[in-house]
Amino acid sequence: MPPSLFINGRFLGQRQTGVQRFAREAVRAMDDLLGQPAHQALAGRVTLLVPPGTDPAALAPVRLRAIQVRMAGRFGGGYAWEQLDLPRLSAGGVLLNLCNLGPVAKRRQVVVVHDATPRVSPESFSLPFRLAYRVLVPMLGRAAAAIVTISTFSRAEISRWYGIPADRITVCGEGGDHILAQAADMGVLERHGLHPGTPGAAPYFLAVGVGSANKNVALVVDAFGRAGLDGIRLVMTGKRDPRVHPAGDGPAARRVTGPLCPVGHVSDGELRALYENALALVYPSRYEGFGLPPVEAMACGCPVIISDQPALVEVAAPETTGAALVCGVDDADGLARLLRRLAEDELLRHRLAANGRARAARFRWSATAEALLDACLGVARGAET
Repeated sequence: MPPSLFINGRFLGQRQTGVQRFAREAVRAMDDLLGQPAHQALAGRVTLLVPPGTDPAALAPVRLRAIQVRMAGRFGGGYAWEQLDLPRLSAGGVLLNLCNLGPVAKRRQVVVVHDATPRVSPESFSLPFRLAYRVLVPMLGRAAAAIVTISTFSRAEISRWYGIPADRITVCGEGGDHILAQAADMGVLERHGLHPGTPGAAPYFLAVGVGSANKNVALVVDAFGRAGLDGIRLVMTGKRDPRVHPAGDGPAARRVTGPLCPVGHVSDGELRALYENALALVYPSRYEGFGLPPVEAMACGCPVIISDQPALVEVAAPETTGAALVCGVDDADGLARLLRRLAEDELLRHRLAANGRARAARFRWSATAEALLDACLGVARGAET
């Protein structure tokens, strides 16, 4: 008989960052796989466990058909629910944790650890957040039957910072195809004077992740000012969550006032519209485990500039695919030159867009879901021997 699989649904009560995005898309893709012949034996045996008090509206975007949902537990979410309720609720089955943490008291579980950002850039996180990861991730590395991560770079980083042997860590990757599932919402362009059909609309570069220091938005603003791009704007998405990221990018993020266009949090449809109409996504991040925004942008045909951070280079593979331009993480002058080059060279933008689409097609959530299900089934088989 196929094993019972349980999924840690704590992420449904959390504000969406890249980690929660991964969880939502992975669960949705696993649900789709359960409807296919190769995985139908698991249908009815996979349950998403959700803390009591979770807003039912948080489940609506996930749109599950084959995966059952169960709201249960004595604790209303948080670390207590994860550490004390989950082992009991998942007893007799394999537990899949998609957002870095899981219960240290359970052996038959798979934990997806995305990266080592809280160790590498501790200044970007609150003290409770840092302490939880510093203590719990190494414990899970010893307790869990399987550890999974999102890139070969992250596998090396997790081994280095958390002491988990690299040969115990498998790579599942991420997908970018979710961004194409939503129609582009052009309203965001109209509200900010960016719509191509609006008189006086300005072309723009796009930066994402305002409020997270490792996204290096300050460098983008600095380089944009140095580039001297008359008639071109810099659009910035995102906002800071003080519970996790107590410090933003500071005064540097406010140097350019006229052409700077902060739009705050945007929906997937709005983000797609911004990608599809931008001169380029500018993403010189200091640290990533994978780097989902460049993949999203490439899927939308948006040219991309990335930093030489290893995970971004691994995903975009610019030297072999020509899918992105690359700058140093502290090289404002070099980034300014790339901005001017892209603003002036339409043929280069078209070439990057075509190469980016081809590269992004390699990253699909169905492949991520397959890898996660394989990891869970491997844990189940190991328990039977």
